[in-house]
Amino acid sequence: MSAERILPPHRSVRVFRAEPLPYETFERILAEAQRAPTDATAQMYSFIRISSPDLRSRIAAISGDQTHVAEATEFLVVCADVRRLERVLESRGHRPGAYPAVGLHFAIVDATLAAQRLIDAAEALGLGTVCIGGILNGLEELVDSLALPRGVLPLFGVCLGWPGEEPVERPRLALSAVLHQDAYREQEPGEIDADVTRMAAITRSRDWVSILARYFASGGTMEQRESGLRRVLERQGFAW
Repeated sequence: MSAERILPPHRSVRVFRAEPLPYETFERILAEAQRAPTDATAQMYSFIRISSPDLRSRIAAISGDQTHVAEATEFLVVCADVRRLERVLESRGHRPGAYPAVGLHFAIVDATLAAQRLIDAAEALGLGTVCIGGILNGLEELVDSLALPRGVLPLFGVCLGWPGEEPVERPRLALSAVLHQDAYREQEPGEIDADVTRMAAITRSRDWVSILARYFASGGTMEQRESGLRRVLERQGFAW
């Protein structure tokens, strides 16, 4: 396989210069995001632009004291949104269907595709970006703060701004770990070992598995977020 790049490598930027982004440029980036693929033309996502300094600071705190949330030129909360779709149907006399799991599935896909295109457009203009999954730490508070109706679920945040750092490119798994032919194939122990070695450089400790364990092992961050997310899914109408 050729190692020649098609796109410049993505690097998460967490230090931003105190330089404004013209609103016209911001609108251009959002217009590009809206050209992302969408299921059945429904466009089941919303971006919430956070401009209030106090709200930015609060989201930075609940996300794990990620100061770049407050310091980035722009900060968006990316949401799955079936509420707008329901209102369109109701405005023309149609009763929205009952499909919370399917609605959640396609709204997450729509939102993620749009956010990725937004990131690609921003980076093409020389901006830096980083996604913020830590909003899940305070998801219930965030729903209240943003006055989100049923049918709207915050997924993650995106910081945008002019880079104030040049992060190194981080490694990724071997292609054979993520590409399967015709059916799913479990990795052999030696392949897992090779991936662990390959990913060692992603952290200063050179212990990638310790990072995974902190998030995904028993008692980790993801377990701690589970109950709050389930409550918000119920509250926002996505439970089944």
